[in-house]
Amino acid sequence: MTDVAVSDGFDRPAVEAWFRWRGLPLVVRRDERGSRLLQRAVPALVFVMVLDPLITAVTWLLDVPAAELERRMANTAYVFVLLAVIVTALVVPLLAGWGSSRWMRALSRRGRWVLARFVLLLNVVVLPLVEWWAGLRTGLWQSLAINIGVTLVMLFAVWVGAGSILAWGLRKAVAELGTVGRMATKALPLLVLVVIFAFFSTEMWQIADGLPRWRLWLVVALFAVLAVLFMAARLDEELRAMIDKVAGDRLGDLADMLRKTPLAGAVDGPPIAPLPLGRRERANITLVLFVAQLLQILVLSVLVFCLLIALGALAINGPVIDAWLGDGFSKIQGTLFGVALPLPRALVHVSLFLAAFSGLYFAATAATDQHYRDSFFEPLLADVRVSLAARQVYLARRGEDS
Repeated sequence: MTDVAVSDGFDRPAVEAWFRWRGLPLVVRRDERGSRLLQRAVPALVFVMVLDPLITAVTWLLDVPAAELERRMANTAYVFVLLAVIVTALVVPLLAGWGSSRWMRALSRRGRWVLARFVLLLNVVVLPLVEWWAGLRTGLWQSLAINIGVTLVMLFAVWVGAGSILAWGLRKAVAELGTVGRMATKALPLLVLVVIFAFFSTEMWQIADGLPRWRLWLVVALFAVLAVLFMAARLDEELRAMIDKVAGDRLGDLADMLRKTPLAGAVDGPPIAPLPLGRRERANITLVLFVAQLLQILVLSVLVFCLLIALGALAINGPVIDAWLGDGFSKIQGTLFGVALPLPRALVHVSLFLAAFSGLYFAATAATDQHYRDSFFEPLLADVRVSLAARQVYLARRGEDS
């Protein structure tokens, strides 16, 4: 969805869809959140409907005794079929949900109404019957109860706005990948200087490799918690400043901020009195800011991890690792999320440790250093200022139209 201005009037559905697109479903007035609930839930229901039989098929392929599974895994054709089903289960449901969303937007109002009820019927009745008839599930009533429960959970998630926030987060994550070049040129140089000496120290390798993987993840989690605390300390302050700024803006300033939004034509009219943020709205806007900054930190940490892995593979050979840690340590294969890597375990551990530290360092610097804030955090704040201005106009004009 693009930010297309509406030249005249207040197109309420378009504005509310715009808020949801920006990850702010709780800004929409509560009496409007349930409107077209089933229609808005169609992409999520299609996702579940396609995912369900695929997950059942994967379970069916793997639900055999260990000896039989080992025999099957020796069969190349079986392995390829299993991999194909797993990849299909990961990709096809997402494509189906995305395709159904585009299809819904292309249909008429009655067409959306019919499709929504057809998808609901498929999820609640047809899919359990087909799986039971095909032998993928043994108990019909249990299957019906599970599908009804999942459908109700999905409808509730759409009502509270979880789907909007999740979809926004995924789009933001993809968008952040486009900032890799900016991060590499502005954030990495100083970080590399900080991290590089630790990377080439014997003690760092001994500490990181001496940690069992579960304890290493606990250290990473501790760094993540500290980073969250650094961000939280500034987010509330920034939000209050933005609210005060938007509340004091004149109509001309609001019109300029909302020029490329569906609310562009709604600014003209009576003066707009600022309305305080409710708790849910404040939580929603804070979450959007938090997730956006967290994704930046995650992208930077992954960049540092890849850089250290490449540097270690090029500069630190097996004899050096054995001299630092002991004979044979260079031959212990590293893994990541259960996947074997053609790298020493020690290199993976050190890179994970220092990448997590880099994320913490970036969070602390972004909270205190003005240069970092202007480069990385200010664009996020500008985006939220537009949302706050839009909320102010939306609630004022929505109240007049009620």
